[in-house]
Order: sequence, then structure tokens, then C-alpha cells
Amino acid sequence: MKLTDRERQLVDIVKESVKTGETGSLRSGGGQISKADVLAAGSRLLAERKHSERAERIAETLRSKPANFHILTDDAELPAFIERVRTECRRQMAEWTDRWRILGVETMTAGDFEGTGVDTYIDLSIGFSIWLPLLDEGYYLPYGHVDMRGEDGFDFLDDTCAFKADDKQLTRSKVLAAIKPYLSSQAHGKSFHMGSARYDLHVAIKDGYEIRGCVWDSLDAMNSLNEHEESFGLKPLIAKYGAHFGINGPIYTFEDMFGNRSPAPFSVELVGIYAIKDVLYGWKLTEWQFAQMAKAPSASGAGKLLECYALIDSKLPETDVFMARCGFVVDLDGLAELEAEFTPLLEKARQDVVDSYKIDADFVRKMDRTLNAKKVEAWVEAQRKRIARNKEAQEKQRAIIAECEAAGKTTLKKYTSAVARLAELQTEARELSPADEEHAPLFVEEFTITNGNHLAYLIYDYLGIRDRTGQFKRGKTRSTAAEILEVYYEEEEALKPLAVVAAYEKLLNTYVKKIPDALEGDGRLHSEFKAGGTATGRYSSAGYSGRPIDILSEFETEG
Repeated sequence: MKLTDRERQLVDIVKESVKTGETGSLRSGGGQISKADVLAAGSRLLAERKHSERAERIAETLRSKPANFHILTDDAELPAFIERVRTECRRQMAEWTDRWRILGVETMTAGDFEGTGVDTYIDLSIGFSIWLPLLDEGYYLPYGHVDMRGEDGFDFLDDTCAFKADDKQLTRSKVLAAIKPYLSSQAHGKSFHMGSARYDLHVAIKDGYEIRGCVWDSLDAMNSLNEHEESFGLKPLIAKYGAHFGINGPIYTFEDMFGNRSPAPFSVELVGIYAIKDVLYGWKLTEWQFAQMAKAPSASGAGKLLECYALIDSKLPETDVFMARCGFVVDLDGLAELEAEFTPLLEKARQDVVDSYKIDADFVRKMDRTLNAKKVEAWVEAQRKRIARNKEAQEKQRAIIAECEAAGKTTLKKYTSAVARLAELQTEARELSPADEEHAPLFVEEFTITNGNHLAYLIYDYLGIRDRTGQFKRGKTRSTAAEILEVYYEEEEALKPLAVVAAYEKLLNTYVKKIPDALEGDGRLHSEFKAGGTATGRYSSAGYSGRPIDILSEFETEG
């Protein structure tokens, strides 16, 4: 029985559970055990094990809460918390004088927001965590947890890990008022593990203020140190490098603790411990990255990599978020004019391809015979068998007729049926085409420039362009991928008509026609930016796709 890797895992789980007596009957309705029965049992057992393992991790996390992890649940605790932040800043300015000068800030802490999701525009924050390094203490300020026990999809929540309606947490407005002055201060540096989403800076804007002094992004910093990391997530990086800066023991990911869900319905105690560990990890990683970058000497005395990061990368988080939220004004009338201009030019370019390469009926026939050689061969063999069967059937009917005529029984139904059947077979034989390539049907009746096989025939067979696919895609041949054709277009004069078509198609289908559909409700084009998002280290950008654009149709009115 063929099994996928996932199915094999489920089968092995069932085998193990049967041996230990963990599972009951696998039969869904009696009789033999089917593959579906085994896979269903395996899925159930796997879900139960994951639930059990998650419950154990949650219990251990709650049991082992460090004494320097503080989770605030009373608004009256906020002034004391802010005083601790001030104390941290005063101590850093006294004890770490000029440590962060290269980054343009006087102090540094690590922060993180927990949210209802990861959509930077529509999800809301539910709590804020911060690590104060010299004081060696972390804080979690919860203000958006919700009771979702009994709701569909949240039946896994129990009293040990669920937020309950009567549980205490802080008031959102009071938390924001308390943390805004510090987070908005340019002089006091912040480190977040944000990467391309710049999630935390977006969150602050939705809450009514802007984070300033965000001079360290530990995800981007890791990309600067080693662009070939298998994963740039915080937990994988801590698991890999944590031993270098004193982080040992199990490192639980968000999914390990909460699954593929928002932390909002979980208890403030559980989320708080997890969140404070995150900012502790983020701080330790930031310190280590800063030290690693500072090791390479330069004329200024600072590390070359650190100098580059300070001058350029440290400015990118706030810049990227500004650009993303600001968006681009698009000249829709100009795009419409371009579409009207380019569409006939594209049609002319396509006709030029037909004319330049003499794509006629003979061309199509040769292309068909080349691309469908096996189909033609199969048709010839099948036709030969049809002709042979017809001939054999005719001989059989002739034998019946001869037998009846010899016995003088030409009035029998057997005789008349044989005569009629022979006539049918003879008509069929006259209509059967000869079993050869010349008479095989066309499996392709026209050349289509967007068909990869047709394009491959034109390029590699008809024009004889040397196949260089293997230089770009190991083990592949006769590629018509855009990135390979672009190389051909630069080097092969014979492909100029195709290059013109490709240029107009890219202009129309990638930009002119697509951009209007990507506009947001404010009429602008918004994009998320990622430093080093390409193999060459350049910026990359991707359009915001979290909110369906057709939601705007409900606001349309007849004009």
C-alpha cells in the first residue's frame, strides 16, 4: 500500500498504540479494517498526544515561573512599573555610558506586543512585555484577554490555561497612557524581533502613538550576521545559539504552547510567562548580536558590520513601517491610458511572432507530430488493431455466408444477418484511415504562445536554440520559465519577436492590470518591505493580502 510521509507517521502511531493497548477498535462498521480506519485512528491518537504534551508544557511553565517575572493585573501597579523603567534607564546611563552611542540612543531594552493575530492592519494588541536588563526583571502588562470557553473551536481550554471573565487584567487605555512616553522617546532604544512585518510598530500606531528609538531588529540583525540560517524565528535562533549567552533547557515555540491560535483566550499568567521569556530571549540575542558585530575592527574602532548596521539597518524598522502605512498614490487614469496603448501593441507583437516564424498549418502539423509522437504512435497501433479486427470480422461473416449458400439455406435469418453485417463492416473498412503517421489525427490544431510545450517546440526544435536549462535548474531541460527566457532574449537575436511579446505581457499583466486590483480602501497601494529579502541582499516587497478587497463593494452606491 502506497503511503505519504504523513500517512506513514499515522500508521506507525497506530501500530505502537495497538501494541501498548492504548487504542480500542479500529473498525468503523465491522468487517475488515480499512486504510481510512487506520488513518482516522492515527489522526485521533496524534491529536490526543499533542494535547497531552501541550498540557504538560503548560503545567511545567506555570510551575516554574521565575521570581523576577512580574505579571501586572491591577492598574494601581502601573506607576511602580513605570518607576522601574525609569530606574533601568538611569542605571544604564550611569553604568553603560556610551554603550549604545553608535546606535544613537542612551539606553536599550527589549519589548514585544502580544496580539489577536499577525495581521499588521486589523489585529489588536492584547498585552505588552518588556525586559529590563540591569534590573534583571521582566514585565507583562495584559489588557486584551478574552473568555472564549465554550466557543466553537475552543473546547480545548480548561481552567488551568483559560482566561476567565472574572480574571483580573489591566485597563487598555491606562496601559497605553503609561507606556506611551517611554516607547515614544527617541533617546531610549528598543529592540524587537520583528523582521519584515514590523508588527510591533504597526500595533503602536493602531493604539494611537508611534514607537521611536526602535534601533534594533534581532531578526534582521541575524540576517546580517548569517544570511543562510535555516530559520530566523526567535525560538530556533535561541535553540541554536542560546548556549553562547546562558539560555539552556527546552525552548518552547508559540505553537508548542498555544497551537495555531491567538493567545487572547489563554490566561494572563500563562501568556505572561511566555511573553516575558520572549523579551528575555530577545534581549540576550540582541546583546550577543551587538557583540558579534562589534568584533571586526575598522578605522573608527567599531566593528565594520556594527558600523554598517548602525548607519543603515537601525533606521529601517521605523522607515519601513512609515512607507508601508503611507502607501503609494497610483495614477489610475495613467494606467488606463497605458493599457489602451499597450494592448494593441501586444496583439501586433503576437501577430509578428506568427509572421516572423511562418506559423502556418504546416508548422502546426510538424509541431504536433514532434510534441505528440507517442500519441501518434499509439494511434497508429490502435488503428492497425481496428483494421485487423474489421478484416477478421469480415472473414467470419463471409464464412457464414459461404456455409449457408453451400447448404442452400439462403433464406435463413443467419444468412441474411451475415450479409447485412458484412455490408456494415465493409462500409466501416472504407471509412477507416490507413494505420500510418500521415493519416493520424492532429492532437494540436493551433499554436498558442502561452502554452509552454508550444513555446518549447518553437525555441528548441524549430529555431534550434541551445538548451541551457541545466545551468539554472539542475536536472531540468527545455524550460520556458520566464527567468530562463529572459537570458535567452538577451543572447539570441532569433528570439527578438518573442522578447517583444514577453515585454508587453509583463507590463500589462504584472503592472498595468494588476495594480488597480491591489489598491486598499484609501485608494493607495500598500506594501510590506523586507530588507535583504532577495538572494542578492536587495529589498523585497509584497502587497498586503490580509484584507479581501471585495469587502469594499458593500459600500458602493449607484451613481
